[in-house]
Amino acid sequence: MVSMKDAIPLHRTPTDLRKLLQGTLEVLRAQAMGRDVALTIEAPADLPLVSVDAEKMAWAVATLVGNALRYVRHGSLRRPGGTIVVRISPEPDAVVIAVDDDGPGIPADKAAHLFRRGAGVTHGTGLALMLIQDVLVAHGGRVDLKTDTDTASSGTTIALRLPREA
Repeated sequence: MVSMKDAIPLHRTPTDLRKLLQGTLEVLRAQAMGRDVALTIEAPADLPLVSVDAEKMAWAVATLVGNALRYVRHGSLRRPGGTIVVRISPEPDAVVIAVDDDGPGIPADKAAHLFRRGAGVTHGTGLALMLIQDVLVAHGGRVDLKTDTDTASSGTTIALRLPREA
């Protein structure tokens, strides 16, 4: 039996995640600007290189940002749009890429099943999130979800945790 870690072939190279994601997200900036949504990247200058499959990581983050763009508040001249921040943070044993938005949050009954196989997930309603999880598991990492539906503090953060050494 093939484990999920071995199910997705990876072509790892030492990668500067900040440069990779700046280029990747440039395509989504026009869409964000059209909705008056602020899309930014935050990363320290001394971010270590991480051995990843650059194409798969770029796809995963672009997919998360695309999802966030669908749910953040849409801006207008009277009311500014929402925000999406992609944060890259080194930790002692990992590098974390977090996509943080100030959208309405994900209801608890849906959040519990977002990354589960066989939970009624179909194309357009979570298949991409399951594939993102598969990509992270193949890298030896994991996906963490934090969401809040309270109107005063709503938003969602999906964090991709990549081991420094894999």
